[in-house]
Amino acid sequence: MSRKAVISTAVAPIYKEASFSSAMVTQALMWETVEVFKEENLWFYIQQADGYKGWIYTFYLSKNVESYSKWITLTNRFTPVINKLDKNKEDRLLSFGTRVPVIKEDTKGITITLPNGQLGNIPAQKLFTIKSREQLIKLAKSLMGTPYIWGGKSAYGFDCSGFVQLVLGSIEISIARDTGLQVKSSWLQKISINESVPGDIVFFAENEQINHVGFSLGEGKIIHCSGEVKIESIIEGEEAFNQYLSQTIYKTLSISEKVTD
Repeated sequence: MSRKAVISTAVAPIYKEASFSSAMVTQALMWETVEVFKEENLWFYIQQADGYKGWIYTFYLSKNVESYSKWITLTNRFTPVINKLDKNKEDRLLSFGTRVPVIKEDTKGITITLPNGQLGNIPAQKLFTIKSREQLIKLAKSLMGTPYIWGGKSAYGFDCSGFVQLVLGSIEISIARDTGLQVKSSWLQKISINESVPGDIVFFAENEQINHVGFSLGEGKIIHCSGEVKIESIIEGEEAFNQYLSQTIYKTLSISEKVTD
């Protein structure tokens, strides 16, 4: 029988096997709810809301499954949490895309609850209430320079599909974790790369095997995570031209069904 738990730390690594020496396959952010299926020597086999499965160590989980009426998604790249009882103590830095329960909000900032039951203060966040291409690209660009990490899905480091998933999730658009499933999303509409506008998703492949993804910025530019989050061009002669990208474009899909233009 499975049970629910939440992530207790700012970012939690999830592994392929029940070992720290195993490959990290993805990450989870504070307050994410996961389903726990089994335990082996303080390791838990879990499934995330997007269906992704893996092993997580007991340290990163909390049994706190209380319900809260108001939540916000953090849109700052990093958000410091100040201890409510000791205003000189910074507890942790939360990643972009983290959803936290709000207890109180005023001109001084926001009071949130942490999974351990403690209260903390965070700075005000810019809330994005309309799902628009402009907001999507603004959020993606705010993460420029974030390093590439295999399995990364936080402002501490991304892989290509984790970057796409978390940016879309920040404006409440759900998509699968891996490129092979992202490209099959029923709400994406196939278009030509020449028709793409900012926010559309471009997939790349070698020998028909999809191995990379990023957002179109229009006019032949792509924002993606390869080495770091950066902007490159698929047009020869343009600044930051990437020959590999230009030769491996597999499919371009429009996100028009989910956003306002």
